[in-house]
Amino acid sequence: MARATESLVRFQEQGVVLTDTEPLARLLMRSEAVASSRIEGLSVSAKRLMEHEALAEMGVRARLDSTEAAVLANIRAMHDHVFSVGPGDPVTLETLQRIDADLLKGGPLEGMGGIVRTEQNWIGGSALDPVGAAYVPPAPEDVPRLLDDLVRFCNSSPLPAVARAAIAHAQFETVHPFADGNGRTGRALALMVLRSGGLAGGAVPPISMAVASDRGTYIEALTSMRCEDPDGLRRAQDRYVAYWCGACADACALAASFEERVAELRASWEDRVRPRAGSAAELLLAVLPGTPVVSIQSAARLTARSREAARNAIAALVEAGVLVQNARNRKSNIFCADEVLDMFTLFERAGVTRGHDTAAARPGRAVPQRPERKGRR
Repeated sequence: MARATESLVRFQEQGVVLTDTEPLARLLMRSEAVASSRIEGLSVSAKRLMEHEALAEMGVRARLDSTEAAVLANIRAMHDHVFSVGPGDPVTLETLQRIDADLLKGGPLEGMGGIVRTEQNWIGGSALDPVGAAYVPPAPEDVPRLLDDLVRFCNSSPLPAVARAAIAHAQFETVHPFADGNGRTGRALALMVLRSGGLAGGAVPPISMAVASDRGTYIEALTSMRCEDPDGLRRAQDRYVAYWCGACADACALAASFEERVAELRASWEDRVRPRAGSAAELLLAVLPGTPVVSIQSAARLTARSREAARNAIAALVEAGVLVQNARNRKSNIFCADEVLDMFTLFERAGVTRGHDTAAARPGRAVPQRPERKGRR
């Protein structure tokens, strides 16, 4: 716990210049949401997701499949609600309900989003009955009491914030209070507990990315916490909290390495573009890492400049090779910073193994294809 806490504190205090800026915070939160979705079997390319976000801002209704809609909902829910909890702020059941409601919005279970269950549910086995299920959560009549107990624990336990976040997450998954979205909501809960404890500030480390590198161990660690024997439970808690601490430290290392690469990329952009101080081009370069898919409309909003100034800034960045026009959405005038998207893909690939090297270890899950650009090795 001490090592994990030290890693989280160092990540907040000693990160490179981008650590506390909105662009990188947004990009790291997006990576956390994408990885959390991948744990649930929901996988979409980062470029596709960011294209949808850019089109939505322009008022273009894109056709989303159920997976794309679910992952985009997770990104919005994580960003909106996790950052709503600051140091010393309480974690509330209402916030958890809003997260789950946002996750299920637009899907077949939208009407049940955020509603504490009143029926028995189970994980695995048949949809008809719990025979053969991997896990049967507590009876519905016990759920309100258990949630009240969980919220009190989050806000008043004397345990270090890292352990509090780990145990709160495990208990939430054990109670399984909602019809769907429990895994993603529970991982958001862990981040909120860390933020409440002062261990996750302007940028949130992508803990789900570290967890997803070994999903089997994660599930096994969670399952071991569902133990009625006191001695067995204590041993399970030790193993589980140790696992979670390792994931926190691993996430900080991943994020710090990613920050350094983003900083290097921004410096190379500055050399290529050499924008005038205070110009729309300079302002756009500053926010591009967190919003690597832009339109003239979004560029004007991001830089607080006119559409004409944004158009000229985009033209300058296209000429310097920083932006390229999206071929699939050419009529919508969407432009992509492919170098950021490639970096994001490599960031995702780095998180699939504990050693952060897919060449040295077999990935524990499906990974995005390694980016290949014409003329680039």
